[in-house]
Amino acid sequence: MIIDINAHVGAYPFRALPHRTAAELASHLEQNGITRALVSSLPAVFYRDTHRGNEELYAETQAWRERLVPIATINPKYAGWERDLQQAVKEWGMKAVALYPEYHGYALSDAHGRAVLTRVTELGVPIVLSQRLEDRRQRHAWDRAEDLNLLHVLEAARAHPKLRFSLTNWAALDGAKLAAAGLQGRCLIDFARLHVVLRREVPKLIASLGVESVAFGSHAPFDYMGSSLVKLANLEHLPAADYERIAARNAAAFFGLEA
Repeated sequence: MIIDINAHVGAYPFRALPHRTAAELASHLEQNGITRALVSSLPAVFYRDTHRGNEELYAETQAWRERLVPIATINPKYAGWERDLQQAVKEWGMKAVALYPEYHGYALSDAHGRAVLTRVTELGVPIVLSQRLEDRRQRHAWDRAEDLNLLHVLEAARAHPKLRFSLTNWAALDGAKLAAAGLQGRCLIDFARLHVVLRREVPKLIASLGVESVAFGSHAPFDYMGSSLVKLANLEHLPAADYERIAARNAAAFFGLEA
């Protein structure tokens, strides 16, 4: 069993992506042996009213709930975001909340950021923070969002010690810094952009934070699924129980899914 913690549904405004619909993504996951995936709405990042993307995602994934697990995207600068968050988590049962401060024009440490982090903590679900959607070298000129700064994440972790963090699509993470910020035991990191063999970033994270901190992630449909599957295969030297945790059990426990 494999659970992907980093996947998206919907159109991207700057280039055509494959497997954009829930049906296409579900088929793509099945063809690659992926049991389930946590999915967020790409249009929600760019809509003026982010919650309309959540509505679309919830409706579109209903027929694929055995394979696609929707998560909410929230913009705390938009009017009524508290109501949207409550509906997404409590009424629709979304398992996490994705935040995009670099796209939505706020900081995790300002009034908007503190408010949403506090409310998500109260609801008891994790937040999902992606370092980037695309490499800056290939972005459209209108895509001006910078990569999310790890220092801001570490500050948020210290300020909100009960909040759990899912870090997706990050590179060159320092496990010692994450641990020093109190994230050991309350973070889950996908390896979509991390090195398993060359710089051995994943083994170093396991050594610093424990095997429970790492999970499979593909960043589909931006990236090829095969690269993450190869990374997972290169971890087969781990004890069988640890390999199974990274493949699926860590994600199931972190997001409250049936394993």
